[in-house]
Amino acid sequence: MDLSSESADGVRNRLALKIVLGLVGVGVALGLIFGFAGATAMRALGFKSDPSASAPAPTPTAVTETPSADEPDDPSPTTPPPTTEPPDKPKEPRFEASSDAVAPGERIEFKGRAPELGAGSTLQVQRREEPDGEWSDFPVTATTRKGGTFSTWIVTSRTGSWEFRVVGDGFTSPSARVEIG
Repeated sequence: MDLSSESADGVRNRLALKIVLGLVGVGVALGLIFGFAGATAMRALGFKSDPSASAPAPTPTAVTETPSADEPDDPSPTTPPPTTEPPDKPKEPRFEASSDAVAPGERIEFKGRAPELGAGSTLQVQRREEPDGEWSDFPVTATTRKGGTFSTWIVTSRTGSWEFRVVGDGFTSPSARVEIG
């Protein structure tokens, strides 16, 4: 390839090389910019990496002990009896708001746990219209993750003291009261 500045072919080849290298540089710069912007947007929207999803779960290994020849077959009377631990008490359903009071139009974050639901259940956010009134659907849903945990957020400008909860798949959460205004 002739790149000399004295021939017409060399001048043309140098110009073409400059254009190609310039386009490659612009492509790399745009790729980096859009990559970082996309990653930032994903984090801002709540998509976070789950390290347990990519790492294999540890598997328990069995340990077998063989008695040695100089140990007696029956345990000595000083050996304490094995203790039985009480079974884990089941986790309680939970629903909580990020704040008890917010300004109109301010973001309200909800999080909670529906232990009887697995991952992937859709929960509908509801608002109680009056202190003893009926519940009505708020136009927001939440999806449960591993262990039945969930989180979502809403924005409303309707002032007053409102009670919120989530329902779905036979589950009804406790409620949380938020003062707006």
